[in-house]
Amino acid sequence: MATLLDLTSAEQVGAALAAPGLLLLDVYTQSCVICRRVEPMVAAVAVRAHKLNAERHTEFTAKYDIRGVPTLLLFRDGRLIDRRSGFSTASALRDWIGAKATNEA
Repeated sequence: MATLLDLTSAEQVGAALAAPGLLLLDVYTQSCVICRRVEPMVAAVAVRAHKLNAERHTEFTAKYDIRGVPTLLLFRDGRLIDRRSGFSTASALRDWIGAKATNEA
């Protein structure tokens, strides 16, 4: 199973957002049980995906109005195109990403 890169600095977050194409960002906390269950689902989708600790990146969570975890943010070319909260299966994530990628192209 693939693992997600944990973005630990503002520079890493900026670089991830600046990269072209789709980015799925898994916003989590260490104490969140559902977050640990959704991470392998996020890692299984065929897009670039990273994770971000909400407690360490409070400016980011405020900017994107993160009110609960897990929250999945889908970006295209650095622009937020959709978000999803709670648990999702890998197949549901693929369907969601596919629909959004097609609609936002």
